[in-house]
Amino acid sequence: MRRFLPLLALLVLLALTATCSGDDGAASLTATAGGSTTTTTVTSTAAPEPTTPGCGRPVPATDGDDLYRTTIESSGGKRSYMVLIPAGYDPSVPAPIAFVFHGATSNKEQQLAYSAYGPFAADDGALLVLPDALGEPTRWSPFGPAFAGVEGVDDLAFFDDLSAAVKDELCVDPERVLVTGMSSGGFMAAAVACTRSGDIAAAGPVTATMWADVVCGAADPVAYSYFHGTADAAVPFEGGANSPGPVEQTSQDWADQNGCTGEPSEERIGTEVIHRSWTACAASTDLYIVENGGHTWPGAVALGGGFGHTTDDINASEIIWSAFRAAWPDGS
Repeated sequence: MRRFLPLLALLVLLALTATCSGDDGAASLTATAGGSTTTTTVTSTAAPEPTTPGCGRPVPATDGDDLYRTTIESSGGKRSYMVLIPAGYDPSVPAPIAFVFHGATSNKEQQLAYSAYGPFAADDGALLVLPDALGEPTRWSPFGPAFAGVEGVDDLAFFDDLSAAVKDELCVDPERVLVTGMSSGGFMAAAVACTRSGDIAAAGPVTATMWADVVCGAADPVAYSYFHGTADAAVPFEGGANSPGPVEQTSQDWADQNGCTGEPSEERIGTEVIHRSWTACAASTDLYIVENGGHTWPGAVALGGGFGHTTDDINASEIIWSAFRAAWPDGS
């Protein structure tokens, strides 16, 4: 037994005099015993940042507007999309990413201008991915021809292919993904959020959403910010033709899926917007009701014509982006 005492003393002194040094995860353990000093270096590694195959690859060539334009083969044939790559993008650092879907009859260029996410993406070094839908007129088909979709087109499969293609080309943080869109694009964003919930941090549909237990019932919580006008003639607030359901009911369905408890609270914002929010949720859940609002994007340029009123009381893009940032793993 006595021959083990020196070793025991060394271990005790090692524990009492251990010190850490350096910022690279290396720890130096120094112990003194019997007049001699022993130093042992132990290297620890922090959890690596999530990466995608595109990390470290050269930045794709862009046009004068920082837009990378390309195509992929997916459901429906050749599919076009563009990526807004901010000037501060670093191909060695995983970037947040937002998929932005245009409305029916529209296109990716119009949606980029209309939603005006560019400044928010630039501030956070985020990538904006804007694809084009198919059909005449163009519209999204997450469930094939169902709900005014295009026969033979599966846009959920296209989203999977698009996401994989972008991750192959660019350095993406898979834990910071936003889906957002207008009208048919809002329907698409909500469909992706509930069917691909494990890959989505936040959803921001505008003037159209969706909920169906058969496809959304097993969804993980996803931060959800929704905007709809009570005088929307294209997608009626109360449900009916061209509507995936009454706005208040579909929003409550999202709240239930997000684990929210209790009744929502309401706050008037400005003169014509009511903010309904739920509490004690696993993911933030918010509905913005625009009184007498039309089929429009709050805070955007007024469209005129038959689209109805556009409120200036709030900016939907700013609110959606703030909810997106709050949903990031570090909450920054």
